[in-house]
Amino acid sequence: MRSIITHTNHSKDLRIRNGSTQPDEPALLWSEMTKGNEAAFCQVYNTFVKDLFSYASRITKNKELIEDSVQDLFIEIWKSRDSLPQVKSVKFYLYKRIKRKIIRKLIESRKLPLTRNILEEYNFEITFSHEAELIKKQISKEKQERLLKSLNKLTRRQKEAITLRFYDGLRNSEVAALLAMSPKSVRNLIYRAMIVLKDEMSVVLLLAISEWYSL
Repeated sequence: MRSIITHTNHSKDLRIRNGSTQPDEPALLWSEMTKGNEAAFCQVYNTFVKDLFSYASRITKNKELIEDSVQDLFIEIWKSRDSLPQVKSVKFYLYKRIKRKIIRKLIESRKLPLTRNILEEYNFEITFSHEAELIKKQISKEKQERLLKSLNKLTRRQKEAITLRFYDGLRNSEVAALLAMSPKSVRNLIYRAMIVLKDEMSVVLLLAISEWYSL
């Protein structure tokens, strides 16, 4: 299994079992992976590993813990491939599992208290390595710093909702599931965050938010 993960760094153009060259369809690749297709598994890994590292690094800055968690997750996925559910959003499924895995590890290492609401106790910090490239290109360095400072003044839930929705591209319902909130509560949460950020947001981000709220 570890050799499969190592191999994925060089397997960007793998073909799925039926010979198709459609590695851009995560749900199809996931389905093929559950049938034991190693190439599909490698493509799933290649497609999402950077996103998982990015998301995990917003929860903890412990790089070793992140690396172990991501590797353990993919090992578990491959070993249990026969019993995995068919999913519509592979990214959401992986985010949900990596979040729980990291929080469990933080508890085991006593970096988080063992409480009923353990999913509410972790920190969530945004850095510009986690921001959309388009936003970075559209605003000056000074405004980037001001925006970053403002973003990190938001509550943990607001920061996580903003980045999951607009950087990671998750659906409102998926963000709600990750935050253990209702979709309506998530929309209100993001709306309140928009009010806090209104003086620092780039035009690009405002347009993206306006478009989403018009749906």
